[in-house]
Amino acid sequence: MSQTTKPTLKLPGWLHDLLDRHLQEDVELPILPEASARIMSMCEDEKTDAKAIEGVLERDPSLASHVLRIANSSAYAPKEPIVSLQQAVSRLGLATMRNIVLGVSLQGRVFKVPGHQARVRAIWIHCAVTAAFAREVARKLRRNVEAAFLCGLLHDVGRPVVLQATVEALAHRTKEALPVALLETAMNEFHEEVAGRMVAEWKLAAWTVAVVAHHHEPEKAQPYEEEARITLLSDLLSYWALDDSKTVEDFVTTHPVIDALNLYPEDVDALLAFRGKALEFAEAFQ
Repeated sequence: MSQTTKPTLKLPGWLHDLLDRHLQEDVELPILPEASARIMSMCEDEKTDAKAIEGVLERDPSLASHVLRIANSSAYAPKEPIVSLQQAVSRLGLATMRNIVLGVSLQGRVFKVPGHQARVRAIWIHCAVTAAFAREVARKLRRNVEAAFLCGLLHDVGRPVVLQATVEALAHRTKEALPVALLETAMNEFHEEVAGRMVAEWKLAAWTVAVVAHHHEPEKAQPYEEEARITLLSDLLSYWALDDSKTVEDFVTTHPVIDALNLYPEDVDALLAFRGKALEFAEAFQ
């Protein structure tokens, strides 16, 4: 994908209207598992202690094992092995724990579309790489790194839902495999709107909703334009990093979002040099 902020293709009017109705009226948006939703709510309260979160995790062994595995992975590179859930929460902090729990839940509930596993996995990896870059961009700007990570992780969460909806909406019209370009265009056109609805239903903060719903046009995310710009730049960096054919010279450093964020050339150089670590992080954050 090129370094653009908007898709260049458009769906035929009849198909756009069909999908719009289907997404609004027929599609049941994914909900988070009860344990995940509760932990995420607890992590928003600074008074929550590690023992309370451990208690919720212990009642969901699958989630607990995934959390411990990711906490001990190279994604977070603990100096010493984390051997208990309470230790994981204490060392990583509430914001990081929220992001790990959400990541595990997304893979299990959202990033699943039968028959399109490879495409959905590619979307997930792109989200993870975007999150890794977002944290680095936020660090350069001295902004909240875990908040930036969360937006990067969630920015394309609507894509699998739109993909599934497109397959369902057209199932009665054709039994043939749908063209890749059509599926991509449908996801391009609807993913922000659907992601905004999903994040709002999950009761995440208003700034998160605004960013995921408008990350391609940050000016629409007021008053959270900067957060949306961080996500947009990280999105562009992720597409570039995941394309093996692209070199440092191929990344367009004159993109308006770079100027809008007031990043210096040396900052951009450092972000491009982060490519290998971002890819490694995404692989570990599985």
